[in-house]
Amino acid sequence: MAARTTIPPELIDLAERYSGEGPITDTAIDSLKIVRRDQKTGPKHSLYEPSICFVVQGEKLVTVGKTLYRCEPSRFFATAANVPVVGEVVKASTGHPYLCLFLKLNQKMVFDLVSEIGPPQNGATPEVGVFADDVSGPLTDAFLRLMRTLGNETDRSVLAPLIIKEILYYVMKSRFAHVLYQLGVKGSQMQRIFGSIERIRREFASSLTVESLARMAHMSPSAYYQKFKKVTLLSPIQFQKHIRLQEGRRLLATEVEDVTSVAFMVGYESPSQFSREYSRLFGLPPSKDIKNLRMGAGF
Repeated sequence: MAARTTIPPELIDLAERYSGEGPITDTAIDSLKIVRRDQKTGPKHSLYEPSICFVVQGEKLVTVGKTLYRCEPSRFFATAANVPVVGEVVKASTGHPYLCLFLKLNQKMVFDLVSEIGPPQNGATPEVGVFADDVSGPLTDAFLRLMRTLGNETDRSVLAPLIIKEILYYVMKSRFAHVLYQLGVKGSQMQRIFGSIERIRREFASSLTVESLARMAHMSPSAYYQKFKKVTLLSPIQFQKHIRLQEGRRLLATEVEDVTSVAFMVGYESPSQFSREYSRLFGLPPSKDIKNLRMGAGF
């Protein structure tokens, strides 16, 4: 069994220094955010963009569909598609907060790398859109050098893009390289699936069907359904439902208090069905959950 890669104390210090008071901090590098939690959290629903999540301290459990991933300093978590997730920080304290570097994937950079290095040599892997793998020393060192550029504008301008490309290169050398490779191949089946995922995100309130989405992806409905579920671990309808309910919860937390209005806004024809499915996903009916949301306890 290989020894776990140790996170350098300097990387932990930099992540803590550049993190803000809120749970998510934007940095001077557009594609890089820092996630910080000073205490454990309950399950929190969100939508992950294509990204690499590199935990430098603490621990988080991430559930996609019915699959559980453990995110800790010895392993990175990556997603090549937009996927609804449930995240729960299980190891964090004021003295040792949970700290995670969240690097958004640049599809053009993936395409450029694919053009340079060609197809992966380590064989195909299951074509899921999310995966976790062991952190290597070179990957850790690259993230450390990326964080150092935050202190110097010239370094950020000149070095950061090169280091981000290096990070992506190391991830594409992992045993899940096939997933990212497909992301960088124009017209590939995986890329067509990702395109339909984007459409569901944009048009979540519309009446979308598997047949119409399959036509967009130039696939048969049965092949599209199977491929979509492999990538996202959810069926197309389940995926749309998650997006609708998460948007409904966001509206209740920040903009609209009327549950019926929110139900119609996110595409439900029946407010009672919205309430039932909301309760099933979040554990409370919207009429009761809104109190927690307005106090900031559940969002």
